[in-house]
Amino acid sequence: MIDSSPSPVLVVEDNSDNLLLISLTVQDFGYHVVTARDGEEALSIAELTLPRLILMDIAMPKMDGLDATRRLRTDPKFLKVPIIALTAFETDGFQHAAAEVGFDGYLTKPIDFERLRRLMNALLSAQSPSHPVYQSTSFPTRQTGPLEERFMLWRKFCAENSLAVEASPGDLSPALRERWEFLKNNPTYFFEF
Repeated sequence: MIDSSPSPVLVVEDNSDNLLLISLTVQDFGYHVVTARDGEEALSIAELTLPRLILMDIAMPKMDGLDATRRLRTDPKFLKVPIIALTAFETDGFQHAAAEVGFDGYLTKPIDFERLRRLMNALLSAQSPSHPVYQSTSFPTRQTGPLEERFMLWRKFCAENSLAVEASPGDLSPALRERWEFLKNNPTYFFEF
């Protein structure tokens, strides 16, 4: 099912590999995605796009995810927007700090994307009972990692087509988007020499 709402999911992550992998996976869930690379950029992008949900890394340059979330929660527009922490920090102290500033969920890296999908659905369904429940379409046990197959495919696709790896499939021209969809569904074709 494809999301027809104009409100995107904002993914905030300073690591390019994680940003791409998370964004592609959330798009696979059926959502429109916008991205930011640090807390300051997240505030600007949130103001421009009014996201329905935010996935926020905690340790980032310029402004960390705790401070960005604290600032978002002072704006009435973002009081009810679910914000999920995606972080490598597993300590009770970080979980407590995240809850205090207003995070609605907390997942540690490596990210289990099936858990993320379920948490996103639960938070968005609680916010709007008419919210469609998105089912996982592929890779139900996929986690972040440097050698994730589809991420490697995307990197090769970007190199072949002179695209920045941070590009999003939604930004592609119709011809490139069609080629990406074909390769995504037929990865062995791309790796044949």
